[in-house]
Amino acid sequence: MSKPRRLAAAIRGVTLVSAALAAPAALALDLNVSGFIRQEMAYKITDDENPFNQQGNLYNGRPVDNYVHGLYGLPPEITRPDYSESNDWNLQATRGELDVAATFSEHLTGAMKVRAYYDHGVYDDFGDVNFFEVPYRGDCATRLEVCGDEYMIDLPSLYLDYTNGGFWARVGNQQIAWGESIFFRVLDVPNGLDLRRHSFLDWASEEYSDERVPGLGIRSSYRFQNNWEIEGFAQEFNPTIYGNENTPYNVIASQFVVQQEETFDEVDDEWNFGARLRGQIGELGLQFIAVSRRNPDGAFRWTTSKVNPFVAAGIGSADPDLGGVTLGQLLAQTPFQPFTGQGVFTAREWFDYAGMARLNGANLQQLLDDFPAAKALTGANGLPTTGVDNLATSTLVLDAFFSPILGLGDLRGHIERKFHREEIFGIGMNYMLYAEPDSFLDQLIVRFEATVTPDKMFTDPSLGQEFLEETEWATSLVFEKYQRFSETFPATYMVLQWLHKSESDLFGRHLDGFDADASSSPPAGRDQFDAIAFAMQQPSPTLMWRFDLAVLYDVEGGVLVQPGVRWKPSKSYTVELYANLLEGDNNDSMGTFQWSDEVGLRLGYQF
Repeated sequence: MSKPRRLAAAIRGVTLVSAALAAPAALALDLNVSGFIRQEMAYKITDDENPFNQQGNLYNGRPVDNYVHGLYGLPPEITRPDYSESNDWNLQATRGELDVAATFSEHLTGAMKVRAYYDHGVYDDFGDVNFFEVPYRGDCATRLEVCGDEYMIDLPSLYLDYTNGGFWARVGNQQIAWGESIFFRVLDVPNGLDLRRHSFLDWASEEYSDERVPGLGIRSSYRFQNNWEIEGFAQEFNPTIYGNENTPYNVIASQFVVQQEETFDEVDDEWNFGARLRGQIGELGLQFIAVSRRNPDGAFRWTTSKVNPFVAAGIGSADPDLGGVTLGQLLAQTPFQPFTGQGVFTAREWFDYAGMARLNGANLQQLLDDFPAAKALTGANGLPTTGVDNLATSTLVLDAFFSPILGLGDLRGHIERKFHREEIFGIGMNYMLYAEPDSFLDQLIVRFEATVTPDKMFTDPSLGQEFLEETEWATSLVFEKYQRFSETFPATYMVLQWLHKSESDLFGRHLDGFDADASSSPPAGRDQFDAIAFAMQQPSPTLMWRFDLAVLYDVEGGVLVQPGVRWKPSKSYTVELYANLLEGDNNDSMGTFQWSDEVGLRLGYQF
């Protein structure tokens, strides 16, 4: 079925379901239907383009010396094609959501959320850009989603709830939100994130509510008479969904080709399982969790391209015969694909982007050891095949292959994404302090969360076949407070948080890959990751206005500042204005998004 027909069919289907659910008399149901339609936009306030996209590549149209050309007296400079574009918008989209709550009986209720999202594609892109299709379930992210290049329609919620006394069960498609931290996800481990829309840069106080990837499953709990509760879930595995290449918020360098369809097929029938025990001991709230899951973020490594580049380029007859095997057949057994015009053109570009991706660009030795065909090609060209684990030797090998005269020219690298099973054990505590009434310490809530993941698998910064295996600890300490500073204004909500992780950063990247660039590789790495977050909300006396501020600070220097204001002139209309202001480099988490300073605006109508 063509994409326009799929979209039309999806809209008709949603309309029919909505119409049926909007007829409580006919179905003898107690229904509550609400929803909204909203225009969402983010306007760039700098000239920076996303450097992970072809149109924002830092080396577009920039002459760079090739080291090997200098050795042989060849023209020293190689210039990457200039694919540069200049965009005014990072986001221009329309969202609609419909929420239906149904009461069937005293014990049985249900809920459905329909979410429709359309990106208007007002950007100067590189080629035909696919915003939403991914190689998971029918080219979409989940079983209850239809999508195309510029739209997606899904059911993040479609479930039945059954309650009877202390017993509760939820069956169907659902999100599972554990933990109570802004920006940080310590106990919030059941679901991955869908980053296709606005990545990590949505309104911070919404705490990933729009990003958690739903899944089919069952979740139930039993509350004992002493107010302790035990809860468990079993849910179909769905991976985190990264933005596609050359989309505005893409974070994977487009010189890579990510192979993930086959690796997802290996685990598409896997389920995640978890249990949580919650209760009170006096004033102290406690919770304990144990989760067995496939890591939704995945871990990456080099893989064979499986592409004969001569055939792919339509020049199969020019494929040199090397005696029983052609050059193209040999290249298909390596991670590299030439002749695309979209790869890496020089060693300097290679090292710069390795640092930006938190990878070790200097350790080519690992790649040569993992791929015999790559080692054979390197040796056949008179290049070293041992000791290629430093900046100087790797530069020699890389520039020899990147040479359009002596080598193959630009190369795209193929990587695959593997989803490993892991077990996570955690504890959470919360306590409310009491002091002199109206003092700052009175009714201050203190929360602590901690998890340990034994033998967690991480991407090796060299993209080696053997993943890094480490036991990771993650902890957060949260101070939460409502404080009234004026008799005129409602109380101000404030939260201060600290996050510590022993092995990876905020986005799950191993710390060994941090702090490298084109002139300093291998990376220096970090011993640990620590970040501080602060957020506050201040409503106006009439509640027509609300002023927000969220700050995320990586102690190595990266920072995200998000001021915002919400205006609600009536029950039906909402206007939200905010900014994302970022600064960072290759030694902190925020460097990945430091290009994306923007002003966001959301215009909504609720019904």
